[in-house]
Amino acid sequence: MDYVFDASFVGALVISDEKNIQTDHLYKKIKNEDDKYSPNIIWYEISNIFRNLVRQKRFTPDETSLLFPMVANIGIITDCKMGINYSKILWDLGNKYNLSAYDAAYLELAERKNAVLCTLDDNLLEAAKKHCVKIITAS
Repeated sequence: MDYVFDASFVGALVISDEKNIQTDHLYKKIKNEDDKYSPNIIWYEISNIFRNLVRQKRFTPDETSLLFPMVANIGIITDCKMGINYSKILWDLGNKYNLSAYDAAYLELAERKNAVLCTLDDNLLEAAKKHCVKIITAS
């Protein structure tokens, strides 16, 4: 099975004070051989999330640097779709569901790959349901 991970889901997997039983339970449902995709934007988002950990004094720079190998171990495959036509698709999805272009990129990828979307973002979850994109659930 294919999965699409957004930054909120990845962050909850590796940031100790954001981990929770539900996210860990959901992640354990995913097999090692399953493909885990993300749009290219995830690497900007992850870097920004980690930068904010230091700015907010939740983690030191040294502690934060240890999170990068943890993310690498997840084995995310980067999808690098781009161009003006892609931008228009994201714009359309964003307008339809009131999403940022970043969140629309995860929704578009999950739809294109017929993948299960893994997110903790309530707005993105709601958009996925309306758009008939599969989402990861506890059941």
